[in-house]
This record gives sequence, C-alpha cells and structure tokens, in this order.
Amino acid sequence: MNSKVIGAMLILGPILTMGVWIVLDVDTSDLTPSDQMATILAQSKKVELGSILNVFGVMSMFTGLYFLTRTLKSDNTVSNTVSEIGGLLLLLSVPVWVVLVGSDISAIEIAKKHGNEFGATIIAASKSFQMVGIMMVSGLFLLGISLILLNKYKRIIGTLFVIASVCAFIDMVAESDAEIIAMIGWMGMFLTTLVTGILTTLQKEKQA
Repeated sequence: MNSKVIGAMLILGPILTMGVWIVLDVDTSDLTPSDQMATILAQSKKVELGSILNVFGVMSMFTGLYFLTRTLKSDNTVSNTVSEIGGLLLLLSVPVWVVLVGSDISAIEIAKKHGNEFGATIIAASKSFQMVGIMMVSGLFLLGISLILLNKYKRIIGTLFVIASVCAFIDMVAESDAEIIAMIGWMGMFLTTLVTGILTTLQKEKQA
C-alpha cells in the first residue's frame, strides 16, 4: 500500500481516538453496569457520537499499523517473523475493538426499546472483550522490536512503542493506581502512532 495512505491512516486514527477521549469522554469507570447504563443514557447523543468516531479511529489506526508491518520486509529473518506476528495481532484487534467501542450504541438502542436492565446486560458482556488490550499491546511491542532491529527512524520510534506497550501492559495486568504508568502507556501509544504517521508521510514525499 502507498506510504501516504498508510501515513494518513496513522495520523487520522490517533487524532479521532484521542479527540473523543479528550472532548467526548463520558466517565463510567468504577460504576456497575446498571449505573453505567444510566450514565450513558443521560448523555446518549454524546456517547453515540463518540462511539462512531472511535470506531473509525480504531479501524484507521490498527489497519494502518498492520499495513506498516507489511512494509518492514527485509533480509533480517528475526525482524520479518516478529513483524508478521505483530501485524497479525494488530489486525485481529480491529474487529474486537470495533465491537468493544461500539457496544455503547447497541446498549443505548436496546435500553430505549426494552429497558435499562437489557442495556446493562450488553455493557456487562462487553467487558469480556477488554482482553483485546493484551493482543493490541503485544502487537505494538513486536512492531517496536522489528523497527529497532531494522534501525528504522534511528530506533527512536521502535523504542517508544516498546516502552509504551510495556507500560500499558503493566497498567492492565497490575491495575496500578499510578496514573503516570497509564499515561505513558496509552497516550504514548497514540502519540507515537501519530508521529509515525507523520514521518511515514514525509518519508514518501522525500522519495517522490
């Protein structure tokens, strides 16, 4: 795939996703499914818009990262293997993340038609999809390793992906209250992806 297209996907994805979190986020953390449903219904328009933008952002970001791994073919067998596995994990993350971030829309529609308890059931069921985070950070970690092995972007981008994915993994597994770990992990991933998209686009322009 054309590098400009990949770069555009890597730029658009994080912008949409981070934009939703910053502007349209509805905090339902530490709430029961029933309370989450009530909170979501109270701000249904905001939640629906955020979910739609999130779906497009997630699809753009992970698909772009997958296509990025496809450009890392080289004579380095280890790098090729690592990037193949990482790309596969990132690609598999797309449909599961779409279901996860889009579950609020389904919950709102069901709750409006059949009552809050049915919407809360969808919210509770969507929790099982959160394991996709492990798949995602593993894919990004392997992508980072491949970039380091190939000395792409002077190993800086690869190192940032590795650090961010490790911090995100610690945040998920340890459930630490240290906000700095979560910030480095999740925001680090999005920002590094955004920078990678910009560099990919600029690199193509130089080759033209």
